[in-house]
Amino acid sequence: MVDYILVDTEQADQTIRSLRKRNLLRTDSKIISRGSRVGIPVREIPLEMKDKAFRADIIPRHISRSPYEIVTENATANGIPEEIVPDKWIRYGDSIVLNLTGEESTQRKIAESYAGSVGVSSVYRVDGKIKGIIREPTLTLVFGPGGPVTHLENGIKYVFDPSMIMFSPGNVNERVSMKGFNASGKRVLDMFAGIGYFSLPLAKYQNPSVIKCCEINPVSADYLRKSAVANKLLEKINIFIGDSRLLKSDSLYDIILMGNFSSTAFIVKALSLIDNGGLIVMHHLVSKERLKTVHADMIRRISRFSYSAKLVDTHIVKSVGPNYYHVSTTFSIDRLQ
Repeated sequence: MVDYILVDTEQADQTIRSLRKRNLLRTDSKIISRGSRVGIPVREIPLEMKDKAFRADIIPRHISRSPYEIVTENATANGIPEEIVPDKWIRYGDSIVLNLTGEESTQRKIAESYAGSVGVSSVYRVDGKIKGIIREPTLTLVFGPGGPVTHLENGIKYVFDPSMIMFSPGNVNERVSMKGFNASGKRVLDMFAGIGYFSLPLAKYQNPSVIKCCEINPVSADYLRKSAVANKLLEKINIFIGDSRLLKSDSLYDIILMGNFSSTAFIVKALSLIDNGGLIVMHHLVSKERLKTVHADMIRRISRFSYSAKLVDTHIVKSVGPNYYHVSTTFSIDRLQ
């Protein structure tokens, strides 16, 4: 038999939160329905609720254990300290990425255990920050065959090798936002296309008339092509391999995407390719001190090249280290007469 507290249905959420804070909520028994009221299982009846208490048979509730709990149990059983078992991971298709420490043999045991509990074939270790102009990740394969994965996000299949290609989970909202970005019938230039983080959602959901994808890293460009094929979008994009500042174009664009912290160094090229009234979407790294002024500074800089810029949107994507932010800013551009 189990003690229950009988409350009106509309009071259930508030009561559950209160009981959970006081560590009085039982999690091994289900909540039961009694007409317009519900019975909430408790470890102990609170004094102020004794008039609402009743006893009934336990209705077992299956409590699933998290991968972290399973891996920790396996680790401690094998003499591995609980404190070195990572409690978070990033999943890319059939692979995950972990922050691992300790001896190589210990890392492999933890990685293998995580692979089984999460249900993936390969596990990578984070070894450092993104490197160089071509944005290479620093990951080491700890368990499994490794190699390319197909990562599904927002209905888009991204094909890439996690050890060779950066894919930031913190930018998911930016990628998803492309689904609702008005680009139907527009000419789009992606100056830092990568594997199609922004271009593929636009191609699938917005049907622009042109999408030109520039990518300086040949490996990324190849995975962009493979991702486009996986999504049946290859005929909708055109890939230029090289520095986007070297792109020669006979036409102007309505939308230019600049998804790289180096975007400010490419603004002159972007201005030369934007049509009147077009939009430039810039991603840049901004210090906390410059958050309020960076947009005005950029507008002034753009004006030096005989263009006017109007701020359309700006928002913080995420925090990047202490006192720095990844910021996305959209400007409407017109050529000054």
